[in-house]
Amino acid sequence: MAIAWTIIMLIGCLTPHSDLPDELLTWNDKGQHLSIFALFAILWRMTGFPFITVMVVGLLFGALIEVLQYILPINRSGDWIDLAADFVGVLIGLLLAPVVQKMVKIEY
Repeated sequence: MAIAWTIIMLIGCLTPHSDLPDELLTWNDKGQHLSIFALFAILWRMTGFPFITVMVVGLLFGALIEVLQYILPINRSGDWIDLAADFVGVLIGLLLAPVVQKMVKIEY
């Protein structure tokens, strides 16, 4: 699930604005960043990755997305504040992950 969500995030964040549904463009941009990165952190923690690993990888993944948005010709722009929102989302997800893990009993 975490891998699928990461791929979805990457595709969504690198899709040109003109190709995105209007509904997504009207939502609060920073709220979207917080939400998608919080879920990213929750899903990766639930796979068993350590707190610090998810935190660092989440920050690096957010930075990668912002750099790609800046350099690719996709009518998107890299933004430091978006990266900050990504990282805050990761931290929120990391704090919520233990609660989610207790609520969701996953049996393999």
